[in-house]
Amino acid sequence: MNRQPQRPPAIPRAIFALALCPFLNACDKNDKANKYVAPPPPEVVIANPINRDVTTYYTYTGSAEGSEKVELRARVQGFLQKIHFEPGQSVKAGDLLFTIEQDEYRAALDQAKAFAAASKAKLDLAINTLERAQQAFDQGGTTRLEVDEKIAARDEAKAALDLSNAKTEQAELDLQHCEVRSPIDGRVSKNYVDAGNLVGRGESTLLAEVVRSSPIYVSLDISEADVLTLRAQRPQTDKTLEPGQVAPGEWRPCELALANERDFTHKGRVDYVAPELDAQGGTLNIRTAYDNTDNAILPGNFCRVRFPISNHSATLVPEAALLSDQQGRFVMLVNEKDEVEAKHCRIGALDGTMRVVEEGLKPTDRVIVLGVLKARPGSKVTPKMQEPAAATSTTPAAPAAK
Repeated sequence: MNRQPQRPPAIPRAIFALALCPFLNACDKNDKANKYVAPPPPEVVIANPINRDVTTYYTYTGSAEGSEKVELRARVQGFLQKIHFEPGQSVKAGDLLFTIEQDEYRAALDQAKAFAAASKAKLDLAINTLERAQQAFDQGGTTRLEVDEKIAARDEAKAALDLSNAKTEQAELDLQHCEVRSPIDGRVSKNYVDAGNLVGRGESTLLAEVVRSSPIYVSLDISEADVLTLRAQRPQTDKTLEPGQVAPGEWRPCELALANERDFTHKGRVDYVAPELDAQGGTLNIRTAYDNTDNAILPGNFCRVRFPISNHSATLVPEAALLSDQQGRFVMLVNEKDEVEAKHCRIGALDGTMRVVEEGLKPTDRVIVLGVLKARPGSKVTPKMQEPAAATSTTPAAPAAK
């Protein structure tokens, strides 16, 4: 007889279903966990533009030059006997720097003095002879011609004495020129000729140079437009003002920074203004002077010089908040919906770490000052207001050079 296949008991099926439930629940949880969740808006730091008084400067560049520079040259011929300084040392006016052999010039001076003494004796004799001849003529013992001859002899002896005295003075000068002394206070260069060499033969041999750097000068070329602006600030009623003065006897101040300096710590003033513009370059040459008593500025240093022009109230934002595109400079703002907007503005001078904004921003604008790279126009952000102390920080910085 045929047997029907037996169906599996229902109990194992139930057990299988119960075992499968946890697995199905886990799959459902994983699906929920893997579902994409949008990240929160990036956090940016915002600040309102600040308003304060700022000083406008005209800034230029130039090179420092010593106030005096003297070439020491051999004025007499001879062998260089001795050098009395170390190259680069500071010297005072009158310090002995070089000695040229003096024996020949001392002998020439002694000879000139001897000739002068002989000429003096001849003149005394001629004077006495003339006096006796005059007495004899008064008594009728001689002729007028003889008296005239004695007068001529006296004048000739006097001229010979004058010539001897001039030669003596020249010999004294030659002997003095054997000692080369510094004519000014300053710093001496290296010696260009070593001891033992013949100098002054047919030319005034250059021995060394002395440069004075206190005060020190920096010459600048000012554009014609800036010259007109500065001249317009001068009182038109005061005709006694010299070019470069802001008041009678008061020169326009200026400030200097060296190439490795951020701050303009060296104070100076205008010292010279050229009488005419350079027609080709359209510039006016001026010279500024600085005490430089500490010798911080060396001749030849590259310098940045600025002139304070005016003081006025201005709107400022951090320089780091400004971006650039083909249309110019712009900032990123956060609107009322916490969305980013780009806004172009017209900027002015740099004041420390802050930049003057002449047009385009309102005091209530929320400018992104940190996290600018995270912001995209039209995207959402999480704004955080900057601390007031950080917002108004004004670490000094050099203004942009013209």
